[in-house]
Amino acid sequence: MPKTTRNDQGMPPVPAGFQMPFYYASLVNCAMYFPVEPGVLKPYLKGKFVKPALFDGRGLVYFNYQLYTAHFPGFMSLVTEIELNIVSYPAAVERHVPALSFREFVTGEDQTKLYGNLRVHVPCDNPQAIKAGVELFGEPKFQTTFNASLPSLNDPTVKSWMFICNDPAAKDPTKDDGSYIFKADADLPGLDPVAGNVSPTTEYGIVGGRLIGARWNILEPHETYFLDPAQAKRVEVSYGTSQHPMKKDMQTLVGDSPCAAVQTFASKPVAIQSRAYYADI
Repeated sequence: MPKTTRNDQGMPPVPAGFQMPFYYASLVNCAMYFPVEPGVLKPYLKGKFVKPALFDGRGLVYFNYQLYTAHFPGFMSLVTEIELNIVSYPAAVERHVPALSFREFVTGEDQTKLYGNLRVHVPCDNPQAIKAGVELFGEPKFQTTFNASLPSLNDPTVKSWMFICNDPAAKDPTKDDGSYIFKADADLPGLDPVAGNVSPTTEYGIVGGRLIGARWNILEPHETYFLDPAQAKRVEVSYGTSQHPMKKDMQTLVGDSPCAAVQTFASKPVAIQSRAYYADI
């Protein structure tokens, strides 16, 4: 692996047109965790300078649906993306990696922050976010569309989480014709979540042939639902007829593995418009 020199100060340059850090104005996030056999992960980590994190002897794959906004001087940016991750750590620092259980990791017990996400695929609907992800963080991003139905204060009838990652070639992504990459459903009402904060989350990528890491810090607690074997049936992942490589990799990495935990986050409202009243009395 290339060694850091005094000239690069241990950090890759920020490409022209970008400024760091990036501030989120709002965020909704839903992550689903799947323990898998370590051997499944090896082909995806080859040549990436990382090793798979093992919790209770098993590797960990998870994907998270993100819906976020960001303020800019003249406009508001809206982005939807999904990250398909393998939880990993840099091979060069293996001796410093703590031994944790799955539950300890998901609830944020890794204070070293050496455990992190190696992205396998990152579908996204915003060209500027794709450009930033590729150039700043080495993310394997591609453009597509999404359909979703998420819990919201503005519609209390929706209580479950559902999102669909559409095939980039879909002619009409508003129609559920089965041509999507994958669909995820999580029916969580009635379960008791555990409050905690796994962030800052370390995210790994490859830029210029070198392993880089970056922190993603969510500033409020998450809600984590740990699922026993019976409750795991509340989460369903299905695959469409898409021929995109992500579908094949999803089937290999996640397949029909039972979900062990779902972690959700929604930033708080910052303003409220109340109902009108009669003022002519």
